[in-house]
Amino acid sequence: MLISILIPAYARPEQLGEALASIALQDRSLIGEIIIGDDSPRSYWASNQAVIAASGLAELVEYLPSEPPKGTYPNQWFLASRAKHDHLLFLHNDDQLCPGALGLLANACANETDPRVKLWFGTHLIMDEAGVVDPERTTASDHWFGRQGAGATRPVWEWCLTESIPSNAFLVERASYLQYMRGEHDGNVGDWAFSVRLANSGAWAHFIGRVVSRYRVQAGSVTSAGRGVDAHRAYELACELRVPPEMEAAKRKRFNRYMLVVA
Repeated sequence: MLISILIPAYARPEQLGEALASIALQDRSLIGEIIIGDDSPRSYWASNQAVIAASGLAELVEYLPSEPPKGTYPNQWFLASRAKHDHLLFLHNDDQLCPGALGLLANACANETDPRVKLWFGTHLIMDEAGVVDPERTTASDHWFGRQGAGATRPVWEWCLTESIPSNAFLVERASYLQYMRGEHDGNVGDWAFSVRLANSGAWAHFIGRVVSRYRVQAGSVTSAGRGVDAHRAYELACELRVPPEMEAAKRKRFNRYMLVVA
């Protein structure tokens, strides 16, 4: 199996270097290509190219700066459309893969026996801007997002009821991502929109029950900066999520509690 690793980048050369260093620790035989879509201002391009050159991965990297910038989700869609291999893994430029993570996800995919499964994911450690892991915040995140215990394979709609599928560091079939990645009115909740569309297609996903990444929470992140998450669109998407009739009450309990109030 060869995997296309896709990195949407923006104005964080040092953290991009850390992300690439985490990729360099993975099984190289699984890495088909690394495509970096750089939405940074031109003044950052040289610094980003320098960390790529120093990463030891330059021969695998295609670096694609954009002027004007594409925007968060159009950049991701662009990267997916350019990928050559049948499986994709997104890694935000401020996040990191844990050692061996790519192998864990690839093995789960290679050993999959259910053709309905299109996506494989694990859990992550929460770290701050300096890269320090916060155990309490990590535990709380795992609990809220239902990423606990042993691995499990379930319909994506079921994972959506706990919003379990993370925003990056998951492995997904390229064809499925390309089919369901794009919505006309996704705003800045494109990851959630993708999960809902994938769920409504009847797809399943496999949680591997292992830590695969370190997720950085910082002031300059997409959902922490500016107006934050588009709660109106997030709630509309939750309403569009198709679940069995007996699970409608569980859906309302999850999403009415915090989305409808904000929206």
